[in-house]
Amino acid sequence: MQGAAAKFRKSASLIILARDKAAQNPDFKALLFKRPPQATFMPNSAVFPGGVFEASDETPLWRKHFEKMGATKQLVALTEEPKGKKSVIFQNNNPEAIEREISLRIAAIREAFEELGVIFCRDRKSLASGVGEGYGNFREDFDRNHWQKLVHNDSTKFLELCEALEIVPDLWSLHQWSNWFTPTTFKKRFNTAFFMIALKDVPDVIKENNEVTDFAWRTPAEYLQQHFTKEIWLPPPQIYELSRLLNFTQLEDVKNFALQRRHEGLDVTLPIEYKCKDARVNLLPGDDLYAVENSKTEMPVLEKTAKQFREGVKNIHRIEFYGPNDAVLRLNFELPHGHIGPINANPKKRD
Repeated sequence: MQGAAAKFRKSASLIILARDKAAQNPDFKALLFKRPPQATFMPNSAVFPGGVFEASDETPLWRKHFEKMGATKQLVALTEEPKGKKSVIFQNNNPEAIEREISLRIAAIREAFEELGVIFCRDRKSLASGVGEGYGNFREDFDRNHWQKLVHNDSTKFLELCEALEIVPDLWSLHQWSNWFTPTTFKKRFNTAFFMIALKDVPDVIKENNEVTDFAWRTPAEYLQQHFTKEIWLPPPQIYELSRLLNFTQLEDVKNFALQRRHEGLDVTLPIEYKCKDARVNLLPGDDLYAVENSKTEMPVLEKTAKQFREGVKNIHRIEFYGPNDAVLRLNFELPHGHIGPINANPKKRD
């Protein structure tokens, strides 16, 4: 997988969950935005905020800024995670760059600010009191429109913003969640680290008009329902991660789950695509038929239905696409590294 990873552009995405004080079951909503039709990757899709990892996200100047703000001990604690399996995206052989546990989180926070005008951060006071209980912090009392435009046009301005406001990105509230690779059948391929952040309050969003046509706060179930009724279109990672969140009804439980498994590490999720008679099937890690060496730039065509492709397979982990808005998730075993599996929400259960 290490060699294959070199062919994918590194990126970071952020699953932003905020408590909905007017709701109980679930008591949280997720923030997604819609890509414009002219987007070069996944146009018109509803996605979590995120984007390409930049050199400015891993400059040693960040470490100097964190040290100046008195965050040295917190950084050391962060880079000790995870103690379990370290996904390939967190491996870095550049001795001059800061650790990927830091830089990928910076990238996710920067992209969220570029796209939606929300900055997750901590000041000296909050750093001095510790990294807290796992909930995120954000700040809105500055000229966000001005800085959002600057950072969007030049990623190096994000460090300047943090220096000017005397804040640091709130790395400690971003919890490792998953690591998705774009299937090799796509021309543009990304190696994306997904983080989750939990918020006690809903931040005010300022959308960046070139990258964002619309945004919404909805429950995971509402997004999935909209996908299945063709009101929106969700890419496979969004379908999977929203379906995984169906296991939770309380934001506190999601946050605690992420904290408890933060040392466990992650598996890379590289979907391996097959074309069956009635569906496109993405095999996922742990499926008995899953093998990275079977990942091709051209999708293999099988003279089988998706059901026939499952016959005789003991361990099943896959997504079956019967149409653009008709996906069925199948998993019949416990995932490794303490992670939780998705719940299939498609009303068309299929055989």
